[in-house]
Amino acid sequence: MTETASLVLAAADRLSSTPPVAKVLVGFDGFIDEIIQLVDTRTSPDDYTPIPTIEEFGKRVLAAAGLSCNIEMVPQQVKLGGNGPIMANNLVEQGFPVTYCGAIGANNVVNRVFQEFANRCHHVITLCEPGHTDAVEFNDGKVMLGKMHTLPQVNWDRLADRTSPQELKELFEAVDLVGCVNWTMLPEMNSILRGIGRTLEGCEKHPLLFIDLTDPRKRSSEDIAEVLDLLSELQAQMNVVLGLNENESCQVAQVLFGHEGDDLTSRARDIRERLGLKQVVIHPTRSAAVATEEGEWYVEGPFTPTPKLTTGAGDNFNAGYCNGLLSGLSPEACLISGVCSSGFYVRNCRSATREELVGFMRQWVEAGCGEMP
Repeated sequence: MTETASLVLAAADRLSSTPPVAKVLVGFDGFIDEIIQLVDTRTSPDDYTPIPTIEEFGKRVLAAAGLSCNIEMVPQQVKLGGNGPIMANNLVEQGFPVTYCGAIGANNVVNRVFQEFANRCHHVITLCEPGHTDAVEFNDGKVMLGKMHTLPQVNWDRLADRTSPQELKELFEAVDLVGCVNWTMLPEMNSILRGIGRTLEGCEKHPLLFIDLTDPRKRSSEDIAEVLDLLSELQAQMNVVLGLNENESCQVAQVLFGHEGDDLTSRARDIRERLGLKQVVIHPTRSAAVATEEGEWYVEGPFTPTPKLTTGAGDNFNAGYCNGLLSGLSPEACLISGVCSSGFYVRNCRSATREELVGFMRQWVEAGCGEMP
């Protein structure tokens, strides 16, 4: 048996034997996701061939420069979306008592798209109505077109209006992990981070903070530098884990160092050391890497060239990684939990239960821990 296979089986055994009792708070966005395919050629009212790749879509658009074009959109599914709800939904499936706080409804009324999700959470705090995303799916990725006019209402003052100071203090002191994702789409997210830091000042318990910036290319370098400095400051009250996909890691490295660096593990190491964080995790499509004070690790994942759904894959990786953290896995084993959580999701269009995740990990070992259908 290979070293990777042994690691996967040990992680699966640990997950199957560890009760999901840790308390989790996830926030703070919320979107209604409309999953869409674009028509390349239509052969009948019911049959069409979709545009297969982002490159082909780009060529179609570029060819229309100075002219015009008409591209048909075919809705596939309408579902709850946003990085926070998708990540939280995975952790709910894993059995954790999850509090969700974010843009899932206004005036203490949960939006109907989020009602089933809210019913399964331990507790929810509504801040405003969700945004809306047209998630255009291709074989090699996705293009997310977001409408986010409600999201400036996601801020510390709105959160403080929904709860008392004592309730906020008890909430943040009780949780073992705060999952904070989609900073890019939440223009007032820094106010919430600062509010959490103030609330935890003097608290002996240092909960985990897992934060994913989520494609910050539309934010200025100054904005990115500001939130990175804020995360460094928060390390005094929380154990900060910064999660990045490959593009995001390059953007952060450019802001910090003026260059991207040589490879994933060294980039993760350099970012972690510069910011003084607990961990930095980088997760491309096929693999993942993590840097901690103890060292750096890299794993290949159960990649499939024909995913059924990619929107939400990164959020399921994040949830899988946090599941590993909360279950006491090593950093390398947390990566395994992350890539397998994502791997199950893209094949099944939903998050795995704990039993299904463990089963998928063992199935991957049987397949040789390489690429899978």
